[in-house]
Amino acid sequence: MFFRRSDRRAFLVLFAVILAFWGGMIMERRLSRTLGDRVMLDEAAMDSLSEPVSALSAAAADASSLPEDVYSPETFPFDPNTADSTTFRRLGLTDWQIKNIYKYRARGGRYHRPEDFKRLYGMTPEVYDRLAPVIRIGKQFRYYDEKDFEADNIHRAHYDSLRHERATADATRRDSLARRYPHQEKFTELVQLDLNTVDTTTLKKVPGIASVRARQIIRLRNRLGGFVSPEQLTEIDNFPDELLAWFIVKTDVLRRLNVNTASFSELARHPYIGAVRARAIESHRRKYGKLNSLNELSLLPEFDEEAIRRIEPYIEY
Repeated sequence: MFFRRSDRRAFLVLFAVILAFWGGMIMERRLSRTLGDRVMLDEAAMDSLSEPVSALSAAAADASSLPEDVYSPETFPFDPNTADSTTFRRLGLTDWQIKNIYKYRARGGRYHRPEDFKRLYGMTPEVYDRLAPVIRIGKQFRYYDEKDFEADNIHRAHYDSLRHERATADATRRDSLARRYPHQEKFTELVQLDLNTVDTTTLKKVPGIASVRARQIIRLRNRLGGFVSPEQLTEIDNFPDELLAWFIVKTDVLRRLNVNTASFSELARHPYIGAVRARAIESHRRKYGKLNSLNELSLLPEFDEEAIRRIEPYIEY
């Protein structure tokens, strides 16, 4: 048996109405039960609720009887240029006064004297009279006065005295050194010195060469095994080119290395060989035996044409 569309629609509407009515009755019953539970408080419960209220009232009455200085602001030394908000609150300032102080300092304002703190908006004579004795202005914020100038003059005089004593001590030390090490006379005319035989005393007679540079020249000569050209002096850091005219090489006293018998450390110590090339020579000797000419070294990637030209006077086979 089939229902028409209109009958089905009426049946659905009736079913929805029945559900709504039934749901409403259930909700009303639950609400009434909850309200009943809330209202049905016995007298003992009401009495227990009244006890804390009585206790709070008694505490408030006791608090009103406390002396006023329990709640009074603190008074202690402070610098208004550096104090923070917590310090100002403890001193009894209001929040808006503290904000004004921070704005004033943020704009570059400073309190140079305790009296400057009077300008704070809202400051009363009572509060200022209490705080004035404990205001401490840092030295970096204070104006100079006569006492400060006197103190500065004392410090300056002490500093000048120390500086004079130090200058006197330095002069005495220089005189002592001059007596111990007499002044080195310099050449007045150009003299050409043999780099392979000259000593440090003679080197220091050259204008522009003192003890340090003289030692550098001798040290380089010892490491190389002798000079073959004055231009090798330019390998010294900051060596002036104009000093090359004072030197020549006319004595052949070179100390040569035997590339077939020298150890790795002996080869590596030479300025023109070093550790990398010494290792290449040692490896070549192990693989192919003794070296007979520089042409064999030129086959190694570590030895370019310039490297071979520099080491040629210092090796033998």
